[in-house]
Amino acid sequence: MNRADPYAVESFEAFWPHYVRLHTKRETHLMHALATASAVSLVFTGAVLRQPILCLFAPLVDYAISQVSHRVFEKNRTLPWKHTLWHARAEFRMFRLTMRGRMQREVEWFVVPDDVVS
Repeated sequence: MNRADPYAVESFEAFWPHYVRLHTKRETHLMHALATASAVSLVFTGAVLRQPILCLFAPLVDYAISQVSHRVFEKNRTLPWKHTLWHARAEFRMFRLTMRGRMQREVEWFVVPDDVVS
């Protein structure tokens, strides 16, 4: 992985370690899970009620909640617009791993101790 430009990779699997390094704290995992669940709920509710505005708010709500976790807990920021689909896929993977109690194992696997900001 190119640490100077972590987005200069050719696959999602090469991007995933970078994503994990940006999400090292349990609180961030939980906030992202809340963000993902909120976004999915808005899309579902918007579809059921035939209110497309709710679907349009879904990514904004997800982004707002997620970025709060980055500012408060991680002291970093992400650039989800650089690889939107990879970020979305990573978000769902992290949601699944968080709900199963396995996201911290990913952090232990991919994060070098110097990468973690105290």
